[in-house]
Amino acid sequence: MGMIECTSGTSLWRGYDYYKENKVENLIETSPGIFTADVKGTSDEPYVVEIDIAHPRKSKCNCPHADGKRIVCKHMMAVYFTAFPEEAQRIYNEAIAYQEEEEKHAEELYEKVRQYVWKMKKSESQQALLELLFDGPEWQFDRFVREHNLEDDYY
Repeated sequence: MGMIECTSGTSLWRGYDYYKENKVENLIETSPGIFTADVKGTSDEPYVVEIDIAHPRKSKCNCPHADGKRIVCKHMMAVYFTAFPEEAQRIYNEAIAYQEEEEKHAEELYEKVRQYVWKMKKSESQQALLELLFDGPEWQFDRFVREHNLEDDYY
C-alpha cells in the first residue's frame, strides 16, 4: 500500500491544501524513497516530517495527530505531494472527474424523477405527496404547512 491508500480522505485533502499553499520547506531525499521536510502548520514551529514511500506507516510527524502513531497525517501527505507533484495533479484530476460524473448522474436522475412525476395520475401524485409529508422528516411537513398557510385555519 502506498501513501495515498494509507491516509484518510480528510488528511489527503488537507495535505493537498498544504502542498498548494507551499507549506512544505527544506525537502530532502535522505535516502532512496525516504524524504524529510518541515511543514508549517498551526504550531509556531514547523512540524518535522519524514516519509517512507515503501513503508508509509513507518513515516513520522511530530504533530499531535500522528506523533507516535502509525498513521499518515496531512503533513506527511503535503510532503508526499511536494516530492511527487505529478501525484498531486493525478489525484486532483481524478477527484474533478469523479465530481463531474456524480453531478452528471444527479442531473440525469433528477430528470428521470421529473419525467416520472409528470406522468403520474392525479391520485398517484396526491398519494405520493401525502406519504412524503406524513412519513418523511418532520421539518418537511412543517415547511409544507407553513408555505401553504395551513396553520392559520386552526387558530
